[in-house]
Amino acid sequence: MLRTKPEIAVMGLAGIHNYGDNFILDCVAYLIDRGGRYRAEAIDLEAPLKGGRAFLYAGILVLTKFLPKKRLRAELEYLAVRIRCGAYYRKALENKAALIFGSGSFKYGTQKLWAYYSLAVETAQRLRIPVMFNGMNIQKSDLGDWKCRFLADHANFPCVRMITSRDGESGERRLREEYGIRREICCKGVGDAAFWIPECYRMKRSVGNKKVGINLIYGNIFRRYGNSLTEEELLTAYCGLLGKLDEDKVDWELFTNGLPADYRFGKKVLKRYGNVQREIRVPKSAEELLRIIGSYETILGARLHACICAYSLDIPFVGFLWDEKLRFFAGMAGLKENFIEERELSADCLYRKLRLAGSGMLPADKEKREKWKLLSVRMLEAFQDCIYDENKETL
Repeated sequence: MLRTKPEIAVMGLAGIHNYGDNFILDCVAYLIDRGGRYRAEAIDLEAPLKGGRAFLYAGILVLTKFLPKKRLRAELEYLAVRIRCGAYYRKALENKAALIFGSGSFKYGTQKLWAYYSLAVETAQRLRIPVMFNGMNIQKSDLGDWKCRFLADHANFPCVRMITSRDGESGERRLREEYGIRREICCKGVGDAAFWIPECYRMKRSVGNKKVGINLIYGNIFRRYGNSLTEEELLTAYCGLLGKLDEDKVDWELFTNGLPADYRFGKKVLKRYGNVQREIRVPKSAEELLRIIGSYETILGARLHACICAYSLDIPFVGFLWDEKLRFFAGMAGLKENFIEERELSADCLYRKLRLAGSGMLPADKEKREKWKLLSVRMLEAFQDCIYDENKETL
């Protein structure tokens, strides 16, 4: 009789309509299944909201906006996440061999990830389930921030065995030196799991399409991440680029990674440019986003995983630098020339970089990409090795 493979829970952001996040979750699950010893179950970090629990969750979050003390706001935010996800996590992790976070960012600043991680780690600790954070961008720590300290404490729980970082050696150092990750926990730089997109989705880029894909992002993204570029300046750069492409008779198309805020900014771009009837392509799934990106000859990537998708498919691209995760990707992949600094961001610079990329002057280092891909696999295998003996009786 065939025995059922033990399951590893792979938790990520599957429901926020930024389908770049789904690339990470799907690729981590693919690599687990590919290994053959375990079966991956992809689980959304955010539990579905319904009934009285949804009302209570929303009410607590509204209350936090009126509290003067940051710690009290954070404690209430964590309470809200416990109400939303506590029972959901217990059920999702029951009888699992391990938990792997496949969400891409180890951070406390946005998206309540610090709270989701901490609650899931607490649950795993009670259930005696080993935990791995896989391929994380590591936010710079601020130990004066209660949320940062709370995340650091939970990342040092006994059940946590491994933390890998897509920031390379910089991520390793930050984990050890800033978050105080204990020596017993393995920390290692790896590639982004989404480098495995072609294998995971069994897709290749289309050949023969001469269209340029222009990826959208909401207007105040630079300001939100501590930069100075305004929405008006970003709007001007987009419109100026479209004008130059039209002057050169280059076919172009706007697209998003799925987020409504990015689509709304795209409508502003088209209104300013005077072409409101032009279509903006909005994917409804990760597979559709992949098909959209794969159909272009060249990409302007505003979001990280638009860039990584293009990179994995060998589509020439250029991108913005609005957060350090893009800077780390550029550095570890050897693609610094593909990215545009905030101070340089203009229609002229965007157009010049796109022409360079399209003419093959900004090629990807494929050997370096393969090295990072294989390192990702080795570390996932190492994590499975360390839990295999504990679970082999169920095989």
